[in-house]
Amino acid sequence: MRKTKRFHSMWLRRWRSILPGVCGLVLSAASAHAADVRVIYPEFEPQIAGKEVDWIYGDYLMSNDHLSLTIAAPIATRDANLTVRAIGASILDLSVNDASNDQLSAYTPTALRYEFFDPSTVDVGKDGDTVFWSCQSSKSVAEDGTTATVRYELSEGQPFVVATVTITGDGAKDIKAFDMVRADQTFDLETVDNLAVCKDEFFRSTIGFQATSGDSAPTWDEKKRRMKELRFSGAQVESLENGIRWSVRIYPATSITDLKTVVKKENASAPMRTIQIGSDAPVKEGQAFVQRATLKITAKGNEDTKPETIFTDDHGVAKLRLPAGQYEIEASASGYKSTTETVTLDDQASTTSLKLSEFTGFSAVATDGKGNAIPAKATIYSVDGKDPNFGPDSTRTFVKNCVYAVHGTMLVALDPGQYEVHFSHGPEFNSESRTFEVVAGSTKQLDIHLPHVVDTTGWVSTELHSHSSPSGDNTSDQFGRVENLVCENLEFAPCTEHARISTYVPHLEAMGIVEAMATCSGMEVTGRPLPVNHQNTFPLQRFPHTQNGGGPRADVNPEVQIERIAMWDNGADKVIQMNHPNLHQIYGDLDVDGKPDAGFRKMLQFTDVVEVHPLQTIFDDVALSPPNVREMRIPLFQWMQLINQGYRIPGVINTDAHYNHHGSGWRRNWFASSTDDPAKISTDEMVRQAEAGHIIMSTGPYMTVKASSKSVDKLAIPGDDLIAKDGKVNVHVTVQCPNWLDVNRVQLFINGRAAEQHNRTRKADPDQFGEADSVVKFDSSFEVELDSDAHIIVATIGEGMTMEKVMGPNYGKRAPIAVSNPIFVDLDGHGFEHNHDELGLPLPKTVDHHHHDHEHPHDH
Repeated sequence: MRKTKRFHSMWLRRWRSILPGVCGLVLSAASAHAADVRVIYPEFEPQIAGKEVDWIYGDYLMSNDHLSLTIAAPIATRDANLTVRAIGASILDLSVNDASNDQLSAYTPTALRYEFFDPSTVDVGKDGDTVFWSCQSSKSVAEDGTTATVRYELSEGQPFVVATVTITGDGAKDIKAFDMVRADQTFDLETVDNLAVCKDEFFRSTIGFQATSGDSAPTWDEKKRRMKELRFSGAQVESLENGIRWSVRIYPATSITDLKTVVKKENASAPMRTIQIGSDAPVKEGQAFVQRATLKITAKGNEDTKPETIFTDDHGVAKLRLPAGQYEIEASASGYKSTTETVTLDDQASTTSLKLSEFTGFSAVATDGKGNAIPAKATIYSVDGKDPNFGPDSTRTFVKNCVYAVHGTMLVALDPGQYEVHFSHGPEFNSESRTFEVVAGSTKQLDIHLPHVVDTTGWVSTELHSHSSPSGDNTSDQFGRVENLVCENLEFAPCTEHARISTYVPHLEAMGIVEAMATCSGMEVTGRPLPVNHQNTFPLQRFPHTQNGGGPRADVNPEVQIERIAMWDNGADKVIQMNHPNLHQIYGDLDVDGKPDAGFRKMLQFTDVVEVHPLQTIFDDVALSPPNVREMRIPLFQWMQLINQGYRIPGVINTDAHYNHHGSGWRRNWFASSTDDPAKISTDEMVRQAEAGHIIMSTGPYMTVKASSKSVDKLAIPGDDLIAKDGKVNVHVTVQCPNWLDVNRVQLFINGRAAEQHNRTRKADPDQFGEADSVVKFDSSFEVELDSDAHIIVATIGEGMTMEKVMGPNYGKRAPIAVSNPIFVDLDGHGFEHNHDELGLPLPKTVDHHHHDHEHPHDH
């Protein structure tokens, strides 16, 4: 650990030695309003906030009295996240100072057509009231001999930064003039006057791009899914003697209204206005409650003026710059009577308060069977119309038609009408459904009881793979991800963002519920080829604001990548999880051409657990209709094939959630645990239990599997070995479900094949299944007789059943199902012998294997 910290310290000293000019600026005593540019280092960190903040030490901060931005250091290894890569000289973070809310992934001059990997070409300085930062490209990706120079200028008092790109060299005049903007998901693109604009109304971020020459706006080209090209043409592009140049003013703003104000030179210094919405809602401390409102602002004195629309944040606050004058402000929100007020604004920053009245909705308190408040999710459906939509699936607390209440209390504003609400806290707890009418101006009071009915003593529920905005392939609020996990009663969940070691701890601390969920820092290392080169790993040491959070880089060779992970943190013990793999490809067909080769089989010796969802494929006869070799996404079947070849790698399932609307919770693993208290869960123990395969995989039903024989006194659980010298094994299975789940079949699989004599169904064996209203759905034993070593897997399913409205429209339609990890039955006590059965679908055979089939290559 000291060695790593010393490395980062040396790296920062290197930057300071390379860039003495920058360091001089860092040490300068700039006034509070002067334009400034500085290297970011531990003693000087930007105050930019927002869910897309990506700066690290060694990047640059440029700021003035209006705005702040960060510029990525021009080095070859500088990536912002999984999908924003090689972004030296790009603007990563951009925000208005008084409304800090960065939503920009990146503005990249020349759209990655040039590499900016040489920090020695950086030039910084100050010219009067203007600071500048410039850098020269180290290479043209097209290798056409041209060179690009990027220059940023920020002046005192200006609400924009100027970005200038100069291309020189033979053939430079043939280069097309365009940059790239990564403003993802909830952003919309449009043209406003002579500006190209990307706007995210819900998250209150708008960015305007204005060419410094010519009268027209730059144009958008959206051919690529995420990479929006910002194109310049005609008078916007200056012809030079040996090249071309284009220049653009970049305006960060809170809204289109805010942007329109500051673009006008006479209003460039308009003060920031704060509009605060209050209400008569009976809100109490700790309640899940948001005050999201829509504001329509109309300037008085001009009959042709159209109202401008802006949105408040969760606390009812909107910020924008407006010149002095008289304005009419109309505030509206679901569940309230709208209100209109006329205000007169002077030349000073000001706060205007408006109050919404006649609150309409419901208040709920969720408790367990003992009267203790517990985290709860409410899923709200409209009986007589369109379901409520509180916000996008990337937000927090109130997400689409869901409410996450981590303290068990919520206050929900709704328009008058009939509603059906499902309250839940994961599959160990009963849910409660209420159908009621919301009457205008009244608050429906609900006491919700979610008793803990499923007894999971000795086991804890885990989610080992989920994502949020720091991953770079989605824009979900990480705070909202943690709310989702907690309200679904996930008791252990490592933080596994793509390409970055991150942490959930600050969110748990902010919520005041650190004891509610055990967690640790980890990451998903995501390389190519896809999908085989995805591995989650935890725990990892985290170094905030360093590249990858101090984590390993991806590699184009999956075997190199996974070994690098295994050796990370000086080879410390960790879980290495193979994510959504094509195991056929890994075993012996690396180019998936249907012809056997060496595959990536060495990966298996470093793999501790492998994702095997979807679980229902265990009931399908895959060999009768195998998928195309390039789409061999039947990991559960392939997992059983590999177990038969001697690869004892435990199976897990996870959601890989990228959004917060029912994202986590509908898949989980139960790990054996010495404690049932999340506050006492040990990460080290979770690592050991994972490696041992003491795991039940489930979409909801809780199943226990215990095997016994006359040869030994100790019971075997999934992952264990069991000696049975007479070949007779008793397998005792129990299945428990809350009131919103059920199962009707329990099936044993011996060496990966369904055992017809060990298949119980509610229809054929009604006496062995519990009643519809009972928690225990199955509690019975199977007497298994074996004539050779065999592994036994148990699966249960609710055929023809669903997970109801509790899990939402996408996941709720799926069948409740649980699958155990195998118990390995050894008949002679001389060690388990695998039978090498390929289950009717041949594995690709190669002469030169990395290791012999009888080895256990996952041990390390």
